[in-house]
Amino acid sequence: MSDGADSHAAERSSPSMRQLGWLRRAVAAADLPDGHVVSRVAVEHRGAYELVDATGEATGALDATARRAARTPFDYPTVGDWVVRSLEARHDRRVAIADVLDRFSLLCRRAPGPRIRPQLVAANADVLAVVTTPAFADDAASPETAAAGHRIEWYLTAAFSGGARPVIVVNKIDTVSSAEHEATVDALRRRLGPAAADVPILATSALDGRGLESLGALAADGATVALSGPSGVGKSSLVNRLAGADVIPVAPLSADGRGRHTTVRRQLVPVGGPAGGTVVDTPGLQDLVPWGGDLGLRPPAGAQVGLAKTFGEIAALAHECRFADCTHTVEPGCAVAAAVEDGRLAAERLSTYLELVADMEIPDAFGSGGGSR
Repeated sequence: MSDGADSHAAERSSPSMRQLGWLRRAVAAADLPDGHVVSRVAVEHRGAYELVDATGEATGALDATARRAARTPFDYPTVGDWVVRSLEARHDRRVAIADVLDRFSLLCRRAPGPRIRPQLVAANADVLAVVTTPAFADDAASPETAAAGHRIEWYLTAAFSGGARPVIVVNKIDTVSSAEHEATVDALRRRLGPAAADVPILATSALDGRGLESLGALAADGATVALSGPSGVGKSSLVNRLAGADVIPVAPLSADGRGRHTTVRRQLVPVGGPAGGTVVDTPGLQDLVPWGGDLGLRPPAGAQVGLAKTFGEIAALAHECRFADCTHTVEPGCAVAAAVEDGRLAAERLSTYLELVADMEIPDAFGSGGGSR
């Protein structure tokens, strides 16, 4: 086949800008410089990015002007970003990324380690699918799985903070009975309290395909679904089933039947054909602490929004505390502590909230009447 025929075949197989989500953007891009197009970041490497658009794929890097202007990690592209890039490659066979367009959502966590700095996980996701398994809601599970279940609120806070809609996906339902699955859902709803009303819970099996249609529907008409959660819950297998091909490596189960950690990079994958959208597979995040600072979103969201949506009952009670700077720990007249004592608020919910606020290092969370500390 000639080079021209190869090029046309590549274009036919490339996802449309509609499938990639371009038409879902509320803000139009500025006029493009001559010789430039808009692409989406599919994979992030150290200093380089795999880009995709309707013409195919390209490898890019920030041009010198964009690198000099970058001041924080938020100024660099991440998976899911829309970027303006040159049509022609440079001498290193990379196209030049001239600009990162405004984001409408951002999944961002506090990077591991002693330094307080953000780590961008995925941009412009409409939905954050928090993937878990029946074992993660089992009170009799191991400390590792119990801890993973305990941190579901953390994933939801990251989603709400970053402007994405959270959904919980209970995967591997083929490993349990219907009664055990229902018990899992009940346990999750009890854990989430009032927030459960705003968080759908889907049941899936990457093995036999149950629930895949409902999950795939979230990524229809150009929507982007980011899959996140602990290692071994089957995120990559779900992506492969939705894509209809083995685009993400998957390791066999361990001797005890648990999934293994396999994903080592974040990757945006088109799914569902022309009427579909994209999904983002992320590495297992055993310790996701949502970023507590400004995310630079348009429109803005932030940690206060995320905490208020995830822990709405605590936010409401905090307005009744005696002191505006109540920490809900030792102060007299604390309405939150009183609600725990009389059974209106689960002690576990308050414990998770206090732990999350401390790790996010938010100077003022839910103060009475919005007062500052």
